[in-house]
Amino acid sequence: MQSQTPSHGIGLRTALGLSVLPTGQSPTPVTADSVLLALASQGATCLHVPAIGLPGLVDGLAKLAAEPRAPLQVVAIDAELGAIALGRPQAALAQLAALDKEESRTAVSVTESALRTASSVSARYVRVRLGEVAGLDRLWRNVRAHFLRGAGVDDSEPGDELLRARSALVPRHLDTVRRAIEQLSNAAVHANLSLLLTYPRRATELPLPIELRLLLEEFEGAPIAPSLDLPAAHLSSMMRLVSLPESVRTFAKGPLHCIGDAAGPIGALPPGSGEVDVAAVCRVLPKDAILSFMPWPGLSFREVMTGLHSLTRLHPAHQVEPDTWPSSPIPAVGDARPS
Repeated sequence: MQSQTPSHGIGLRTALGLSVLPTGQSPTPVTADSVLLALASQGATCLHVPAIGLPGLVDGLAKLAAEPRAPLQVVAIDAELGAIALGRPQAALAQLAALDKEESRTAVSVTESALRTASSVSARYVRVRLGEVAGLDRLWRNVRAHFLRGAGVDDSEPGDELLRARSALVPRHLDTVRRAIEQLSNAAVHANLSLLLTYPRRATELPLPIELRLLLEEFEGAPIAPSLDLPAAHLSSMMRLVSLPESVRTFAKGPLHCIGDAAGPIGALPPGSGEVDVAAVCRVLPKDAILSFMPWPGLSFREVMTGLHSLTRLHPAHQVEPDTWPSSPIPAVGDARPS
């Protein structure tokens, strides 16, 4: 890819997540080179790369990273990308928190591969999902059905039952997570990279705020940090499982966060198109944080870039209002459909 300097670049405070790719109008197949050229021409400058199987993408990004004035920089990748680098895409399903030792070891190998991939593209961060707490599927279905029936704010018994069962099952998973983090922290130190513990997609996953605080205390000084997923935190709040202020304030100290609006179960929408006070959330994040917009796949690329520009304007370094919190941090229940 020939280097070019976009005339309307976003800058390095906001990163574009590649969950939606520019396809252009050409009838020819999409290639890594065509995607990278389109991204640069649209003004993207900073990328967050998830586990996408576009052949040649990592190689193309590595070549760009070697250029003295690269038009695109990768700031973070998701750990699942390591499975693609290994040629074992199904291994991305392995979970670090799994009680099955072989599965957890596979997840460690995938994350180690992701660290090598991150180094090859000069990324600073690898975002890691710890995985599910086993044995909660039935209770989660009950909570989901209860929520979809429009249960009132005071009717929280199914959620309370889920959280009680979860608390009893978590310790064994945390032991597995500790072993995995210890091994991966050593690899991250060697690679001069940081591992970001990602906010769970649903409350049956690790870590919720209480577990994150525990892990950060135990591994103080290790290259690990939290990474907020605002749409996921919003859904947990709507389901009366974890309050949005607690989620944001516990995960806010990390260097990179996935920020977007949400409407019920549909997250990662452009700010202002859903029901989350994205500006208020951004104000409590570090001034030097990177905000990643990993857009909902149903958006067009034009909508994606509009959302990225909107998020740039909401960056905490650009806001001058005093730190405040929305008056109603728990939104009213709408027509949400959690997965």
